[in-house]
Amino acid sequence: MKEKYSIGEVAKMLQVSTRTLRFYDEKDLIKPAFVENNGYRFYKIEQIKQLELIIYLKNLGFSLKQIKHLLKDESGDQSLELLLNEQYQENKQKIAEINQQQKQIEHLRKIKLSRTSLTNFSDITNIMKKESKLMTLRKRMWLLTILLMIIELVVISILYAFQLRMSIIVILLVLIGGVALSKYYYDNVEYVCPNCGKEFTPSFVSFNIASHTPKFRKLTCSKCGKKSYCLEISRRK
Repeated sequence: MKEKYSIGEVAKMLQVSTRTLRFYDEKDLIKPAFVENNGYRFYKIEQIKQLELIIYLKNLGFSLKQIKHLLKDESGDQSLELLLNEQYQENKQKIAEINQQQKQIEHLRKIKLSRTSLTNFSDITNIMKKESKLMTLRKRMWLLTILLMIIELVVISILYAFQLRMSIIVILLVLIGGVALSKYYYDNVEYVCPNCGKEFTPSFVSFNIASHTPKFRKLTCSKCGKKSYCLEISRRK
């Protein structure tokens, strides 16, 4: 084993640049074992191990200031635990932010707006906000559906208890409840055409008979006249 290694050899060994090692030296993070008269820096195994630790912590997201504090602190174990906890929380926050960004990007990928619409940032922002409002609307629809089912069960129980004819009344109740829910949902949504990028509201009949997925409905755009699967968003109030 060699007693000393040049800065070039250490850089190659640790897969970093010599500029990085000089920067660590300037910041008093890790000094070479000695510097010759010609300015050449040389490192020993002890410095190389410290450099490995610095690079490892840097890859975990620690700042050079944190790493320097850790290396200089005599109570290193306690400091390391505190820094690890702090970095863990920071990373969790970053992951949450990235996940949110990924969801927004995924929405944009599915929208398939026209080139003209994509050049208008405000259009994209408005659509994203409306999609967020749509999620709230859908949760509300689930609650209303459950409430309607409970009411229907209560009415059926009352009719059965008093031995009244149920068929016509129950059918009417189901139809009225279904139409009311459908109308409420219709009044709160609109659609984005993937061809022209415009927002439009279809007729109530077209809305109900159109084939659809959880996010799209196959409609004829009232702006460009083309029939496509259009993105469902919350209607502007």
